[in-house]
Amino acid sequence: MNYTEELIKNEIEDKKKSSEHCSECSSLSSLTTYKKVVDINKKNKIYGLTLSDYNEVQEKLKKQNSFLEYNYIHDKISNTKIPLKDLVISANHNPDRYHALIQNRINTLSNEAKEKDLFPIFMTLTLPSEFHKMKMDKKTNALIKNQKYNHVTPKEAVKYLTKMFSKLRHDRSLKELTKDERMYFRVNEPHKDGTPHTHILLFVPKSSVDRVVTAFKRLFDEKANDIQTDIKNATSYVMKYINKTLPLSKKTNLSKKEKYLNAWYCKNRVIRFNCSKTLAPLSLYRLLHEKFSLKELTTLVKKKSLAIFVLQTNRNKIMEVFFGDELIYKRSDNFTISNGL
Repeated sequence: MNYTEELIKNEIEDKKKSSEHCSECSSLSSLTTYKKVVDINKKNKIYGLTLSDYNEVQEKLKKQNSFLEYNYIHDKISNTKIPLKDLVISANHNPDRYHALIQNRINTLSNEAKEKDLFPIFMTLTLPSEFHKMKMDKKTNALIKNQKYNHVTPKEAVKYLTKMFSKLRHDRSLKELTKDERMYFRVNEPHKDGTPHTHILLFVPKSSVDRVVTAFKRLFDEKANDIQTDIKNATSYVMKYINKTLPLSKKTNLSKKEKYLNAWYCKNRVIRFNCSKTLAPLSLYRLLHEKFSLKELTTLVKKKSLAIFVLQTNRNKIMEVFFGDELIYKRSDNFTISNGL
């Protein structure tokens, strides 16, 4: 091999090494960049959700929405198609109707309470320290990692909140009252770190208020939980929290925080609202809302004026409803679900 050939060979080998080195640097750079993205994603959580969590929820909702838009209820008699999206009542896919339904329940519950001369009490229940991913640093007032965190999911944490409230409901101060003398509406909501807490609007006779307050303070830590009896407008008071938890019912553009709030409920499958069994069941009201208001239907149910026949399945599907001798609802076989694509 002459000098020229050797020089060319060395140059080729140098270029090859240089290329391999650059490739290695590029790979290391990519890994470093990926790690930075992951670290940022973990740190910049909103309501305990990462950007990946948020995107996952949006993709899921997108698929659900597509199904509802392109599938129909087909009426065999009139030969008409009704999109499923026009029928569903959902906080995500039909938020205006869902908001109206919740507003109706609150108004009806408040009117029922007013007619019975019941007094409103507003309570907030929060979970013990070990349920919180983050805690407040006493020196800086910043959120820091909670070393005692028990890794309980928000869905399970809401169940624990239900057990907390159940302690009060089974206390003698409420247990000795009839069902019509203890009505409530409950709103579940997340803290900044994604840990849930719950707000409860409770109606009881005025003579029982002091007993309930005493029981609340005996059962729960006053530093972490709150009870108020000076409620001027109970409906407006609780609607403030309901409107917050239903951001999609707004007409204006949502903020990033509001978008993540809605995603928190979807990701963790947390129910936004609960209500005492004072009013007519929603499953029945949705079938008969064109015939009766919620208040009228509640009165009929309490007086046992309706004969309701159900199919004994896991969901107890309502098949027929009679008002006296009059058949006012029958599940029709004239409808089928069809794909619009």
